[in-house]
Amino acid sequence: MDTPGGKTIYIDPWLGNPKAPATAKQVDRADLILVTHGHADHLGETVEIAKKTNARVLTLAELSTYLATQGIPAANLIRMNLGGTATAIPGTPIKVALVRADHSSTVSYTDPQTKVTSMTPGGAAVGYIIHLENGLRIYHAGDTALYGDMELFGKRYKPDVAMLPIGDHFTMGPEDAAEAARMWGVKTAIPMHYATFPILTGTVEAFQKALSPQITLRAPAPGDTVEF
Repeated sequence: MDTPGGKTIYIDPWLGNPKAPATAKQVDRADLILVTHGHADHLGETVEIAKKTNARVLTLAELSTYLATQGIPAANLIRMNLGGTATAIPGTPIKVALVRADHSSTVSYTDPQTKVTSMTPGGAAVGYIIHLENGLRIYHAGDTALYGDMELFGKRYKPDVAMLPIGDHFTMGPEDAAEAARMWGVKTAIPMHYATFPILTGTVEAFQKALSPQITLRAPAPGDTVEF
């Protein structure tokens, strides 16, 4: 995400995924990285990009503790928890608020000596409300199911755009995502977390069919740009 003020934000930078148009090696700039939870397809190349660009990483406190063990300087970690709002990039009005996501969060860790991989708790999964310099508010849901407090959060934060998972199986599917868009009260909805693997059966077409006609659908292909 490139902001109106010229800052670059990455959200869950899993650039090793089959649909990614770029790799972490091609990333030469990042001001902020947001990580919604610890699963490998969301934590992705966060450590590599943060070290390379000196970006700040904003995430849940427990996940921040893990990232510190991977060599990200404490000064670059913004440790937060649900309900909090923080200035995310010093010298800018960009703010980020953490909201609930109904999902799990673990971190896979391979012992360098034994080569045994284990899982450790990653705290709660979260979504983000991103307040940009021009007043635009974007809700990134992370991985989540539909839940009733979305309506409350919509009234509280009043986002303009919602980025919502539609793939089903591990997250909500198209119909629940369409209901989430209605509950959040957004003008524009962007589907995500679909078509990466065959098990994710939710489609843009099903999302469009279920979406309220008052909400604009924007469904960019990997590598495309959407401007607001």
